[in-house]
Amino acid sequence: MLAVLCGKVGKSAVPEAERPRPSYPFPELISSGRLKVHTLINPTVDEFLEAQRALQPRLMYLQGQQLENEEEIGTLVWGDADVSDPQMFSSLIRLPFPAIVYLEVPTGENLAQSLQSKGISYVIYWRNSFSSYAASHFRHALMSVVQSSCSHAWDAFQLAHASFRLYCARNNDVEGIARGPYLLGDAPNINTFPLESEMAEEEGSSEHFPDIKIYDEDVNMKLLICGPPSTLDACLLGSLEDGLSALLNIEVRWCILQDRVSATPPLHVGTLPRRVVTMRCDITTSSSSHISLLVSGNVRTLFDDQLLENRIKKEIIEKRQLVRAILVSADGKTSSAEPLTSMSVACGASTFEVWMTLPKWAAQVLKYLAQEISYKSLVALGIACINGTPVCSFDRQDVDRILFGANQHNDEPAVHGLYSHPPRWSATLAKDRLKGSQGPKPGLRVISLRRGNERKWELGENPNVTPPTHSANHQKYTHNGLRTELTQAL
Repeated sequence: MLAVLCGKVGKSAVPEAERPRPSYPFPELISSGRLKVHTLINPTVDEFLEAQRALQPRLMYLQGQQLENEEEIGTLVWGDADVSDPQMFSSLIRLPFPAIVYLEVPTGENLAQSLQSKGISYVIYWRNSFSSYAASHFRHALMSVVQSSCSHAWDAFQLAHASFRLYCARNNDVEGIARGPYLLGDAPNINTFPLESEMAEEEGSSEHFPDIKIYDEDVNMKLLICGPPSTLDACLLGSLEDGLSALLNIEVRWCILQDRVSATPPLHVGTLPRRVVTMRCDITTSSSSHISLLVSGNVRTLFDDQLLENRIKKEIIEKRQLVRAILVSADGKTSSAEPLTSMSVACGASTFEVWMTLPKWAAQVLKYLAQEISYKSLVALGIACINGTPVCSFDRQDVDRILFGANQHNDEPAVHGLYSHPPRWSATLAKDRLKGSQGPKPGLRVISLRRGNERKWELGENPNVTPPTHSANHQKYTHNGLRTELTQAL
């Protein structure tokens, strides 16, 4: 990615101490994962052309002036040169064209159209003015997708736009959504050969069977979403559905068929037509998750590896809604019930529950991705836990960014600690320890330390108790103290 920034870039002119609320944690543009970033600040036209020629970027990001109040983004001005004229700027984009250009400038529709007419496949732009906070949230979500997986521009935009709707256009704010980012470009087409008519002529039969059929088993999955308890309205649920569908489309669009073996069809299918066979297909998704699909189809399709792979992609991506939200959980409780808070889920921030129905293979993929420390697309949607599996890539700055919008609507200042209030399991342990504090205190303390995904236990001496000096008694004393303290802690 070639990132071109203009205007005053850096810290705000308003001192931190004079701000009524904490500053928004603007993420830095750095190379990470699959994304390699080259940055130009206030370049001359010659410097921009030289960087473009040398790097030949696949993604070009152009940010307008950052105004002093941190609230808005201005037009494209590099030093003293205004390059925001559509005809002039489009002349600066040279072959080979980037696959996608992101214009973070207000009222950028004319500029985007001039770039598209030049031959650039995908252009992201904003139709109206917008806040720097909304722009930063969308941009960070977009970059998170690009750095996490091999993704198409169309799918990456859909996921980032779902994140924008989820956190920047709250409470079904139709006007806020309309003022958000737009994409110029068409959805990618998955090329497959037209086989239906050929097979009908070959078989001499009018009996119809789909060229390929995937036997899915839908499951219900509980997600914990980072943020204060929220009303599960159509905007929130629809944004999560679209974001997760885009995420799964990325995984499938770049999947690879690894192996296929003959299999029996499900019992409820009955007898299949002549020349229709069933295969168990082993597939590796874009992020190296392994799934297995049971597929039926005509012989010609299932014995051509490339054709079978493309047909599976087309069937999943284009012909069904992968994810559907449900308002009531499997046990009949409402989805908005307050979940137990844990330090391993979104750094201990508040979360709320949402239930989704999706194919079993998709649930497997999501649980796999939740355990990948470098995978940030789930974080972009605020998903902190998937069916009891915490999303490992959450960090404190992610939480601060997600909660920033909610804190703006509160009268109380934001809390910077790991917990705004002690989690319920922590309060229970504290209460139990108070009850047992009247008895003799063990001579050891068990200290639980956690760094990332690692956890270990360490022993520390209790300063309030002096252990026996005799070595034999001291060893017995140590074992008994450890056993007692571990029992209380666990």
